[in-house]
Amino acid sequence: MDPAGIERWCEKHQLSFANAIVLSGVSDVTDDVLLTALSTVKAIGKTRIVEKCFDTTTKTDFVLVQTSATVTGQSLPNAIGIPGEVGPWPLHVLPAATELEQFQAKLMSFLQSEGKSIADVKGLLNPPSLDVNAALVNAISSLVDKCNAAPADTQSYRKLRMFSGIRPTPSGEEEYDDWAEQTTHMLEEWQCGDSVKKQRIVESLKGPAPDIIRFSRVQNPNATSNDYMQALETAFGTTESSADLLVKFRHTFQIEGEKLSTYLLRLDKLMHCVFRKGGLQLADMNRLRTEQVVRGALPHDMTAMRIRMTHKLREPLTFSELLKEVREEEDMLQGRNDTKSSVMSKAVTSVTTSSPEVKTDPEVEQLKRELKEMKAEMSNLKFVSVATATVQPEIKSANKSKYKGNSLAQRPNTSSEIPPTL
Repeated sequence: MDPAGIERWCEKHQLSFANAIVLSGVSDVTDDVLLTALSTVKAIGKTRIVEKCFDTTTKTDFVLVQTSATVTGQSLPNAIGIPGEVGPWPLHVLPAATELEQFQAKLMSFLQSEGKSIADVKGLLNPPSLDVNAALVNAISSLVDKCNAAPADTQSYRKLRMFSGIRPTPSGEEEYDDWAEQTTHMLEEWQCGDSVKKQRIVESLKGPAPDIIRFSRVQNPNATSNDYMQALETAFGTTESSADLLVKFRHTFQIEGEKLSTYLLRLDKLMHCVFRKGGLQLADMNRLRTEQVVRGALPHDMTAMRIRMTHKLREPLTFSELLKEVREEEDMLQGRNDTKSSVMSKAVTSVTTSSPEVKTDPEVEQLKRELKEMKAEMSNLKFVSVATATVQPEIKSANKSKYKGNSLAQRPNTSSEIPPTL
């Protein structure tokens, strides 16, 4: 039996080609004997006789056998039988089909089941070229944009802060630099159409600021949200050029007592002003920031010292990475200083509390008492000497006055005793 006949026979019984073998030249043999002979070949596994077909040429039977093991690609004997008893019978196995042949067989089977042919498929594989109008493509693209923007418009969003452009800035409003920085960030984050972005910018303006947008719209009806921001920058932004702002950035230094993280925030704010003016590229921001921190920080700042030693050994860090590193270093230094101060305070407290409990030598205490007694005696002697020196002049003056009184009292008696002259 040829391979085509075997394939048709397997398809008739819905057998896989890889699990089917055909024996030829079988005659006057029962199924049990055939199964016994097939069991001698271990490579084909368990077997089951599906059908027998009589060959009119050889007057023998073809036997279709289903196997449990895959027989395609295995080394099988050319004939099967029981030596000395029955057989041998030639063994026929279909060759392994390639992937292309398997695909073609599956395709033909599918087309046959659908009532189609290869000619019907060729028209689908080679479709005629379509002449699409460019205007139709633009209309479809615009429709897709509107459909994508519609859900975003209906969602709630955080409104921008108010800005009027009045100076001095009224309470409750933002300075232009702060407002422009927040608005630029939000325009990049919003997932909506440019028309919605323009509407939200106008909603946050009042006073003379909306007039600038109105003038810009009159001059350019197709102005975008970036054009709106550029017009506001021209009217209310700084008048310094990008070169002037870059020079100002280069001459911004850390103030004495200022933390390095605070200085870094001040630098980044000024750098964004330079970026809005077009004074530097986005790819150069990390490098310029690190260079300015290295040259503008205080020379005795410990965090800046470590950055100076390591900034040339690696790629420039982004703003968030550099700020995180600086804050971690500052927290570590602050914790170390707090620990030192707490240890010193505990040491002072322990010395103060333990000083009364110190035991002194009795001889030292005796000497201290004697010294106190000597000081008391010295003070007494000094007091006595001072008192004596004060009393003596008083005694002398008293004696003098007493002497004079006695002499005056005795004079009249003397004169009375003298006899009068005759």
